[in-house]
Parts: sequence; C-alpha cells; structure tokens
Amino acid sequence: MCINDEIFKLYPPSWLYVRRTLKEIILAAEKDGEEVSDGLYELHAIYLLPPQDGSSELASKCYKTFTYTVPPKSRSYLACQTDSKKFLEEDEQLVTLRVSSNMLEGGTGCSTWPAGLLLSEFVLSHPELFFGKNCLEVGAGTGMVGVLLARIGTGKNNLSINNVEVEEAQQANSDLNTHSSTRVECRQLTWETLFDKERNLDCNVILGADLIYDPLNIPPLVNLLASLLPVGRPIRTNGLEQNVYEYPVAFIASAIRNPDTLVYFVETVRKAGLKMAEVGETMRPAICLTGISDLDRSTILIHKIQAWKD
Repeated sequence: MCINDEIFKLYPPSWLYVRRTLKEIILAAEKDGEEVSDGLYELHAIYLLPPQDGSSELASKCYKTFTYTVPPKSRSYLACQTDSKKFLEEDEQLVTLRVSSNMLEGGTGCSTWPAGLLLSEFVLSHPELFFGKNCLEVGAGTGMVGVLLARIGTGKNNLSINNVEVEEAQQANSDLNTHSSTRVECRQLTWETLFDKERNLDCNVILGADLIYDPLNIPPLVNLLASLLPVGRPIRTNGLEQNVYEYPVAFIASAIRNPDTLVYFVETVRKAGLKMAEVGETMRPAICLTGISDLDRSTILIHKIQAWKD
C-alpha cells in the first residue's frame, strides 16, 4: 500500500484497512528499533478519526488493488502474437476492483473469492487458450478474470477503472453475435431461462469461478454449460468460421468447501453428457498475484469441461 500513489488517491481502500495497516507498520518499525517519522504518526492519527468528507469508516464499498505479473512464457507468446514488445516488460501491473467491505453484504458477487483469484492466474499463465478467442465469463462477480482476459487480447465499474472499453447491451434481445477482437460486453445471463440468441452465442471459451458453493446453483449451471458446449458446432474466431473440436471448452474453478457439493457437481456434469477433467495439476498456473500471502491454492480445483465428440 503506497499512500502517495495516484491509484490510492483515485481508488482508496477501506478506511479501517488503512488504519490497521499504518498501525502494523508503526509497530513493526518500533519493534525493530527503527525511527518512525512524525509524518507517519500524523497520518495514522488522521485515520484514527472518522473520514473528513463525512462518509462512514464502515462504508459498504471500497477498492482493492492487486499487483500481478505475467509469466515469462506468457509474455513471449503474447509478444509473438501481437508483434508488440510491451508484453516483454517484466514490471508488475495493477488491477483495481470495487468490492464490498464486508463479504456478507451486497451479494456474493461483490467480493473477490479464492477460486476467482486462481482462475485469474490460470488466464495469465495460459494465454494460448484465450488469445483471439470469444470468451464468456459466467457469474463474473467483480470482473477480475474479465479484465485480465481483455488485457491479454480477448461488473462494468471495474472494467472501466482498469481502462477496458465496454459495450453494454440496452435490450435483452439485442444482437449477441457481432465480432470484434477488442470488444468487451457486460450482459445479464439468466442461467435458468436462456433466450434463443443466447443459446447461439459464438463463445469459444467459457470461464467461471466459485459457482457451486450452493448446490441449488448446480443444475442450472450445468444446463447452461450443456447448452453452450454443443458437439462439433462450427465456431468463429475473429469473424472466421472454423470446424474446431478442441473448442468450445469451459474452465470452471472451484474452492473445495464441501466435498459432497463437489461430488454432486461432478455427477451432474456427467449426467448431462459432458466430459470433465481436473487440470489444476497438469496445467498448474504460475503464482502471478504476488501480493496475496493467504491464498491456499491447494484447495482449489480447475475443471475443463467439453461435450463428447460424435
């Protein structure tokens, strides 16, 4: 956390978070016998008081900024695909999200969850799966995966914060099948009741994270995947129709919270006639989110789901 950074000023984290962080910095410095500047004490004193703008220190929404790096192999791939040297840069990059201060407020989609973080690392580690493809993220939540997908070449607030241009549908029955290599759209997709045009989405890759925490969500989710993963359907890549059987494909990341729920998900996928394989080990993503120390990646699975070939 850099107090004087422009990102901090534009998109500040929660007041209580800053207060706690400043306190920990001061205590750690004092413990090590380091001299603490008067400016740091004065700044901490400001955050001991309520915000001066009249807002609540318990505000329901705040910003979180994550640092990430793109693995060297991914940078090389993207540089070759785009003929751009910008991907060869090794510096850390930022992604900023507007989230709930309390994960129990504002719905589950207003917080960042472990499986979404690992799926983000999966995207950064395997750009060859997504570059130039039409990607659909279901249950997008805060939109972190979507932001990173857009950055490697494939909620609206978080897209615009991260300089991702967004086209938002005005009508539920508007045309879903126009194609552009840089187009990003936010749409409401009701799993239980798909429109005909939504069933014909030309998506090559479907992604989702932390979607099966509630067993009641599993049947409509699997029905959605079955509808969007037909066997042998011609797909479009950058406007060109191709018969490619490796796509469409879904990658679903799930934290292991309740083993029975996971078993139910696997059984429901198989009953729907879909092929499923766990790829978290064979395609293990690199650690790209460098500032998260408490993310237990060993408790998260990534499943690759496809229709069986005829």
